[in-house]
Amino acid sequence: MELPGTDVYVLAGAEYLEQALVTDVDAFGKTDDFNRVFGNGVLSTEGEQWSRQRGILQPLFHPERVSGYADDMVAATQRRLATWEDGERLDIESEMQDLTIEILFATLFGRDLAPGEGDDLRDASDGLNKWFVPTSWLLPHWIPTPSRHKFSNSESRLRVEIRRLLAEYEYADKSGTVTLADQVGQSASDGQSGGSESETLLSKLSEAAEATGDEHLNPEEIEDQMLTMIFAGYETTASAIAFALYSLATEPDVRAAFHEELDTVLDGRPPTRDDVSRLDLTNRIVTETLRLYPPIHTIPRQTTREVDVGRYHLPPDEQVHLSVISVHRDEQYYDAPLEFRPDRWTDGFQEELDDHAFIPFGGGRRTCIGREFARLEATLALATIGQRFDLEWTGDETDIAIEPEMTTKTQNGLPMAVRER
Repeated sequence: MELPGTDVYVLAGAEYLEQALVTDVDAFGKTDDFNRVFGNGVLSTEGEQWSRQRGILQPLFHPERVSGYADDMVAATQRRLATWEDGERLDIESEMQDLTIEILFATLFGRDLAPGEGDDLRDASDGLNKWFVPTSWLLPHWIPTPSRHKFSNSESRLRVEIRRLLAEYEYADKSGTVTLADQVGQSASDGQSGGSESETLLSKLSEAAEATGDEHLNPEEIEDQMLTMIFAGYETTASAIAFALYSLATEPDVRAAFHEELDTVLDGRPPTRDDVSRLDLTNRIVTETLRLYPPIHTIPRQTTREVDVGRYHLPPDEQVHLSVISVHRDEQYYDAPLEFRPDRWTDGFQEELDDHAFIPFGGGRRTCIGREFARLEATLALATIGQRFDLEWTGDETDIAIEPEMTTKTQNGLPMAVRER
């Protein structure tokens, strides 16, 4: 793809994505854009630094620990739904962003946010997307644009909020006062929300600040991990839940079967982690949404050396986009790829699918650390919402325009009327 002042190579085949993410992974490095946005966070670092950071954070996302977040996820969703009124028209895309940042704090941060309490944080985090607006992204980094100004302002605001959070929880208190880990443990013993087994992202970072050797994170790394987790921990899952609700609102047959499953499996009670495996259609709705509307529509990379991809020769230091959405919507892998069909994910379809033809969470060693967390959150939130509300699409057209920023978003939101069931 030839663009003004630069060339961008777009890889849009499962075999090409596998080459870039697995077989020739060292030839495709992270771009400078990741460092500009996430600093030394786990999304942007490479090599030993990335391995060390991933190892420190990984215990928070162990499957058993993730399943322990289920009740907090459902409770946060119920608090958000309590603000909805029957017949009210809402932008569901925005609502799901509010919801997922509230879930993020209730689980990884061990702190309940009242609906609306996280608005400033969410608004600042959302501005990070502006670095990837195409009209700005194509230009040299030193050229000021309105989008870049909004990005810089948002990044500054977000870092101020992060420093406030870190100070509030005294993650590196050297004065001998109560530490964050003590506060979290006390909250758990008092019956308050303390996250899974009293360990939260903040307590983990507190430990890393005081550790030595491979377990240590310096203050800059800690701040950048917070920025990364706040953005990645809510924006992508919000996209998945919102597009799932849009798909249900515009597919009445699927919606009816979805509500029937919830009524049968849950029988009027809130969903739990033990219900997830029995919500077969709900899980397939989440999977099909991740296919048709992958939260990360493209994975940017930069060649570190000369590399041949198929019959093409890529020079070093060239921009490469791994187009996840193109592969997910390729009729080579999916029948009627533009149609929302949860039933395609039956009879062992995924096991027979080409490797890397379905990679909503990336692939290879850099697969998203929070993938199990995100799937559980999306499934439980969708079930909790669908149990209580029926959503009616109120947009002018059923076709929606996608905004290609860092995450998959719409240009005009997702307006829906919420009807109590």
